[in-house]
Amino acid sequence: MSSLTYRRDIDGLRAFAVLPVLFAHAGLPGFSGGFVGVDVFFVISGFLITGILMREIGESRFSLASFYERRARRILPALFAVVIACIGTGWFVLPPEPFKELAQSVLAAMLFVSNFWFWQSTGDYFGADAEWQPLLHTWSLSVEEQFYLGFPLLLCLLAARGRRSLLFGVGCLSFLSLLFSIWATKAQPLANYFFSPTRVWELGVGALIALGALPAARQRWQAELAAASGLLMILAAVLLYDSATPFPGLAALLPCVGAAALIWAGGQGATLTGRMIAWSPFVFVGLISYSLYLWHWPVLVLFRLLHGTAELPLLLAVQAIVLSLLLAWLSWRFVEAPFRLPFPVGMSRRNLVRTCGAMATLIVAVSLAINVNKGVPSRLPDDLFASYRDAIERAPEERRCMGRLPADGLCEFGTASGENNSPDYLLWGDSHAGAFLPGYQLWLQDRGHRGVAAVKSACAPLLGVVRVEMGPAQDCDSFNAQVIEMLESREDIGTVILVARWALVVEGSRSPGESGPPAVMGLAGDAASVSANAAMDQDRGNAELVAKGLAETVSRIRATGREVLIVESTPELAFSVPMAIVSAEFAGAQLQAAPTREEVEARNQRTNAIFDVLVEEFQAQRESLVPDLCRPRCQIQADGTPLYRDDDHLSTFGSEQLVPVLLDRLPSG
Repeated sequence: MSSLTYRRDIDGLRAFAVLPVLFAHAGLPGFSGGFVGVDVFFVISGFLITGILMREIGESRFSLASFYERRARRILPALFAVVIACIGTGWFVLPPEPFKELAQSVLAAMLFVSNFWFWQSTGDYFGADAEWQPLLHTWSLSVEEQFYLGFPLLLCLLAARGRRSLLFGVGCLSFLSLLFSIWATKAQPLANYFFSPTRVWELGVGALIALGALPAARQRWQAELAAASGLLMILAAVLLYDSATPFPGLAALLPCVGAAALIWAGGQGATLTGRMIAWSPFVFVGLISYSLYLWHWPVLVLFRLLHGTAELPLLLAVQAIVLSLLLAWLSWRFVEAPFRLPFPVGMSRRNLVRTCGAMATLIVAVSLAINVNKGVPSRLPDDLFASYRDAIERAPEERRCMGRLPADGLCEFGTASGENNSPDYLLWGDSHAGAFLPGYQLWLQDRGHRGVAAVKSACAPLLGVVRVEMGPAQDCDSFNAQVIEMLESREDIGTVILVARWALVVEGSRSPGESGPPAVMGLAGDAASVSANAAMDQDRGNAELVAKGLAETVSRIRATGREVLIVESTPELAFSVPMAIVSAEFAGAQLQAAPTREEVEARNQRTNAIFDVLVEEFQAQRESLVPDLCRPRCQIQADGTPLYRDDDHLSTFGSEQLVPVLLDRLPSG
């Protein structure tokens, strides 16, 4: 078993865990894989906690109460401080809905179920919505505490059966968790990141080192090689990984094995690498690493809110990092340290329970009140709140029609012309088409036309081509197949309008400044096409597949004798318009500048080249919102009302203002 004497190299290793996380979240170049620092933390935690538990079990003085007391002293005081600061700051800068979501995330953090909460609420750790969640990072605390609910008892049971049972039991648990994580990278990629069973093996790796799963080094060079290789493995993951890397799964082995190698090598005696990471500045950062991890993300979210952008300029990012370091030191010195020491130097167990219980009760009560009062909209001026509320709400047409199948009867809009109740138009596409519905409805009514809509989130109208990162549950191929079969089986509907977030599915990457996973296209039901796409440049592979799928869609529509209108992508902004406007007017934040027409056209260049071919080959029509919206910089509001409901979907107001103007350019309009 490993010795539990203090090791400066482990505090230094903590610095190599937290700094990449901090730099990656701040958007510094070269740290795209900095999120692997959390995995390094998991390995360190598994090693240290297992070592402490095994010493106490071996000395017959293990106590669950003492174990959880230590966890409370370590985790709760700084967490309470950060949560209270987030609630207090949120009162002054957050619009009602985000403030309500903050309160809900506080409740999840207090119950240590943040990982499940953010999996359900944001879905994607790298998604655009996640950028604005002040407590997103508490998911990792929840994973740890869920692990330690049962792990101490498991160690007690296995230790009673001997060392071989210990190694076998922890090894099997870790191996099964790793297999589950590998499977989930494809089957449940979004849940995989947050789900504690897919992370257990990372803590287990550290536990196995503490249990002596690896023999001692016979020669010094073995420890030197392990330490140097371990550090290089962590740095390689930080430099080479990004949000597109399937994670955790097999990819997480690189930083986890690297951390384990460094910890094992340090236990064999001092190494050159160990002495390097034990340098005093690294040790200092390691000592404050928990507080630094807790404070850095809320600070970055606040900077994004106040400056109206998800991507901070370098100077602002550096300022946020410096502020995070300062808050971390203050938190470590005046919050963490006083609570860590047991009685008689520090607080007694009884007083600890009373204090933590009172603080938790207060935080939960305030959070419940915020939630019940729907984010306390009375904080905002009435006109500002009304504008914000109307902007973020999805139109009734969209809520009613999204995902509705042709077999169930498509949503109908407009006014019958004379005795003719047959629809003249079909609007077909993804959630961007859904955002068009209010304007589509208004245009049909005003022009005396009828129309239907087939809209489903993340389902661009591409026959035989799907976004594979969304998983099979989205079932876009079946939805689109039903739509085209419906068209081919009926004689009404003269024009089909195709709307989607084309730029995303063609480029794969999101717009500059927007976080989130890339769109990975593949032939429906053909895993080989996905692998082939991944093997080439993502944008080129996507573009070829989108061109193929859209050509199939347009050709089959034209074969029925119908007209086709392709609407170019709605300009992407990379920031939430309603939140930016409220933050600017309510909290005095800087209103983020929207992109220029040239920037939008540069983003859409590859997409528009695909449209050029379809217009020429199939005589399809083509229209764009860009001339109406971007003159020369894209508008985000009109008469004080947001034109977008987020960063890339039109609001109800925006749809009603812009879509009828676009559709009026139809020859039949």
